[in-house]
Amino acid sequence: MRQRRFGGLRRYSNVTEPLMAAAAGLAVMLIVIGCFAFLITKIDAKDMTLSVMSTAALGIGAYCGGYISAKRRRKNGLLMGVLCGVFIFLIIIILSAAFSKTVESFSPSAKLVVTLVCAAAGGVVGVNSKRN
Repeated sequence: MRQRRFGGLRRYSNVTEPLMAAAAGLAVMLIVIGCFAFLITKIDAKDMTLSVMSTAALGIGAYCGGYISAKRRRKNGLLMGVLCGVFIFLIIIILSAAFSKTVESFSPSAKLVVTLVCAAAGGVVGVNSKRN
């Protein structure tokens, strides 16, 4: 296999790259949810607070996924971010249907908008950030 010009980094397809970044975004989301869970054990939180925390964790994870996807691709940041956001949203919907069976109360349209906007913003910032 021929070495690439930039340190031999392997380039993935336009679908594989955002899928791997979505996995990284989901990992970040789990870390944020863990931090929020620790915080909830220290305070008495209402249902509205839990909803805000879960939406914030979704937004932070989607932003990180979009950022990673666009940073690795170095072009088409908005498209890479949105594609990563779609993958994250699909994974969240599938996990929600499989484990809690409460897709109706999940408000998919609002979560889709939050996921796509945050992932797209992360993609734009990632593609416009400096290279290492």
